[in-house]
Amino acid sequence: MQGAYSQTGKVSGRILNSYSKEGLPGASVFIMKLNIQKAADSKGDFEISGIPAGEYDIAFENVGYDTLIMHVSLKGSQNLKLYAALVENINALNAVTVFSRFNNEEEAGARQREKNAANVTNVISAQAMVRSPDINAANVLQRMSGVTIQRSSGGDEAYSVIRGMEPRYNNTLVNGIKIASPDEKARFVQLDIIPSDILSSIEISKSLLPDMEGDAIGGTVNMVVKDAPDVSSFKATASVGYSQLFFDEKYVDFNKSQIQKLSPIQRNPPGYVTQPGDFTRSNLDFQNKQSLPSGTFGFTYTHRFLKNKLGIIIADNAQNQYYGNISSLYTLAPINERVSDALHAVDVSNFNGYTQQFNNGLVTHIDYVFNKNNRININNLYLYSYLAQTRIANDTTLLGTGRVGPGTGQVFFNNRSLTQNEHIENLKISGQHLLLKNLILDWAGVLSEAGKRAPDRAEITTDLLINSNLTRTATYFDGISRIWQKNDDKDYTGLLNLTWHKKIKTTNDIELKAGGLYRYKSRFNSQDMYQLNPPTTNSTGGSTSGKPVWTNIYDAQWSVFNAQGSGYYDPNSYNANETVAAGYLMAKYHQKNFDLGGGARVEYTRDSFNINTQSLTAITSENIVYTDLLPSAYLKYRLSFKENLRLSYFKSISRPNYYELVPYRVRGVDYTEDGNPDLKHAVADNYDIRYELYPKEDEQIFVGAFYKSIQNPIEFAFVDVSGGQLEYTPSNFGTAHNYGAEVAFTKYWGNIGVTGNYTYTHSAITTPKFLYYQANHDPNLHQIDSTHVYETRSLQGQANDVVNVSLLYKNVEHGVFAQLAYEYQGKTLAEVTINYKSDYYQDPMSTLAFSAEKDIHKHFTIFGKFNNLLNTPTTLKSQGTIIVATNIYKASYNIGIRYSH
Repeated sequence: MQGAYSQTGKVSGRILNSYSKEGLPGASVFIMKLNIQKAADSKGDFEISGIPAGEYDIAFENVGYDTLIMHVSLKGSQNLKLYAALVENINALNAVTVFSRFNNEEEAGARQREKNAANVTNVISAQAMVRSPDINAANVLQRMSGVTIQRSSGGDEAYSVIRGMEPRYNNTLVNGIKIASPDEKARFVQLDIIPSDILSSIEISKSLLPDMEGDAIGGTVNMVVKDAPDVSSFKATASVGYSQLFFDEKYVDFNKSQIQKLSPIQRNPPGYVTQPGDFTRSNLDFQNKQSLPSGTFGFTYTHRFLKNKLGIIIADNAQNQYYGNISSLYTLAPINERVSDALHAVDVSNFNGYTQQFNNGLVTHIDYVFNKNNRININNLYLYSYLAQTRIANDTTLLGTGRVGPGTGQVFFNNRSLTQNEHIENLKISGQHLLLKNLILDWAGVLSEAGKRAPDRAEITTDLLINSNLTRTATYFDGISRIWQKNDDKDYTGLLNLTWHKKIKTTNDIELKAGGLYRYKSRFNSQDMYQLNPPTTNSTGGSTSGKPVWTNIYDAQWSVFNAQGSGYYDPNSYNANETVAAGYLMAKYHQKNFDLGGGARVEYTRDSFNINTQSLTAITSENIVYTDLLPSAYLKYRLSFKENLRLSYFKSISRPNYYELVPYRVRGVDYTEDGNPDLKHAVADNYDIRYELYPKEDEQIFVGAFYKSIQNPIEFAFVDVSGGQLEYTPSNFGTAHNYGAEVAFTKYWGNIGVTGNYTYTHSAITTPKFLYYQANHDPNLHQIDSTHVYETRSLQGQANDVVNVSLLYKNVEHGVFAQLAYEYQGKTLAEVTINYKSDYYQDPMSTLAFSAEKDIHKHFTIFGKFNNLLNTPTTLKSQGTIIVATNIYKASYNIGIRYSH
């Protein structure tokens, strides 16, 4: 008899939605008597072996569904097949629960969160990110509804533009909390340094609730890092790739070993006079070489200890990429600076960029469940980015300076080396506590710290003249600039929320919530710049006749123009502090067919700064204080089990970037650039309507529209301060309007599917411009005086039309997934200029990418990611026809392997 009892059996089967019959990925199976828990796989299947013979109660659970308990009798060596059909319970989403959560990493979980969210939200899951052609958060975001990415010409900076609102109007969060920025001037975070493999999902909130921070007119990007493990697992991924650009040409690099971390004044005692020998030379010695391949490696480990009370996650992803750009930039001006029919190109700069970027993201998570009513979490995200960039440029004058025809004139060579290190660390300690049957307390303390170090950004300028007979003069040495810059940004945040939930009837319940937030931020930026000029005397002490002939960096001689550097009075050196205190009240009422909610948030802001100036009368410090009342309301009406209709209103703000409030001054030839301590923050009224249909667990159809009225939008513009003295400064300009429509969809027909979105956006703002050319034929022209006019245009960064369409192939049985992704971005306002009707618009562009994966073993999957297959350039134009800039990046290819257990 004992042998029979020692035999063990197996329980397997599938957990599915009782309505759609679709499997529920990540649903939980719990054998109560044995305290054994298992999560279902991507198809909802599960298997638990090694179970002794006997009778058991088995619980099947999934967030948003009623728990199902089966009583089973298992005989020795029996394989018991179970099919658990769970009933979706909308009330369960509002019920008092401390620990339940959606499976963030699955597409079905993303659709559930969109469906059941109180606000207008779009979610992309880790599963979709892994299968996409993208490897960082910026590239993932550009495929989401209503989102485009604003990039620098070198492709090394990427910021989100939501519904045509530039980065200043958007908020970047990690696990719901704002993170510090390594940018020396702005608030926003460079998203391309965040590996997508460390994220479980990305949420775009396009409407705000009172318990959300109010400084997000465009929307909020919430990056949800891997969190709260349910079961033990280990995953790893590795890939290798190459850029087509470096199949076609060499990579240009420089020696980084001798770069000084500190400037001459910073590394010497007070009173030191900088000498020519204090500057290294090897970082201006540019050499051609074959580019190394790009590569990525990452892993995720999750486990629970102490009878599932203690959970840990460690996830790390490192990316070492080599990429480049081939670019041209034209300078436009009126001929002879007089009124003309149009602007003309007077100068062209052709430059190639060669970039190595190493990004590493490390996630650590610990949670401890004391009991069913109390839990604490510790989450830490550390991001590190190293960038080394070479820029090789030649600048050709198209008018004057010896120009007598095509191919002639003066040519300047501007070659630059740059290295920078950026880091962001976000430590969050939080807790959730069920105080009473219907009362939950949750709290969090957050330290977010960021920094940038850019030591010895070196740029050298030489020139030559091409004569009328196309002969060249010798190359002459013009000068060198050296800049040391560093930035430190720290946030200390505490928040507390209290939630009371009460079921009124079987299908009705009410929730009241109150809470607050306090944040103190400190920002410190310093810059020290040196100008190295050619010598004015020769080796015998006599004066030189003109500039010296250039041979190489090691033979060059120079004098230090500013031996004390610029650090103390550099306009980029400043301190800034910000205090934000907020409190809110909100209520939610739930019935069978609708949810109604709303409330108000109050945010108090205090900004201060300090800067050193050489003027005795200039402002050096200031305190700026304001308070905002931010109401919001929403209605979600359930047309059917699969359909929602949403209406929402919220008021939100956008605070000025820190540096814009600092009264810095940078003098130019024709004007000065100045900060503006009187700059006001922008305030917006936001309206949304959206219809949602969820045909199946991983399918969706959204159709929506939005409208924003923005008071005191912030724009850089020229202001005539007195008697024709021009000042380029951030300013407020009346009221701007922004409206549009969005469509998003995902649909499968067997193994074939299609997903995509379309966004139409229109915005308008009126600002003063210079009338550099006659435009009397323009009926919309409104003159201020003989040289100034008002112009109405779109907001910077706004594209009229954005289309994303992906053709999908999914064969779960054979472990195959493929995606062909097309993106179209319509005409986009890329840069606002000082001249009437001369802003720079990016031409419409189409891009194509492809990704595929195949399971080759129970635990192994091979994959490929191939981007920019059309080699799509970006082209900027002024006045519709004059080319201002072109950037070519070429295709990139990556192949790799994933392990999952």
